[in-house]
Amino acid sequence: MLKSYEAIYTDGHLQWLGSPPRLQHVRVMVVIAEADDEAIAPSPLMNGAYLTSILRETDPEVLSSIAKKFGDPVKWQREQRGERMLPGREDC
Repeated sequence: MLKSYEAIYTDGHLQWLGSPPRLQHVRVMVVIAEADDEAIAPSPLMNGAYLTSILRETDPEVLSSIAKKFGDPVKWQREQRGERMLPGREDC
């Protein structure tokens, strides 16, 4: 499983924002998050509170039309899960 650690890269060095990884010598892959020059900020689209505020400001009629278009989410979830075979119950 991959683990993520936040850091700020400056002139070839990483400054850890939280607890640094407890590793001595490992291969890493660095993914650069786009940000302005002042500070590194997470994308608003990754912020649950921001997305919730958008939904709260959306017209109820629009939300209703979206629900009608896509149907009942609980029904969809049940269909996606489907039935699965349970160990030891193949004959049922």
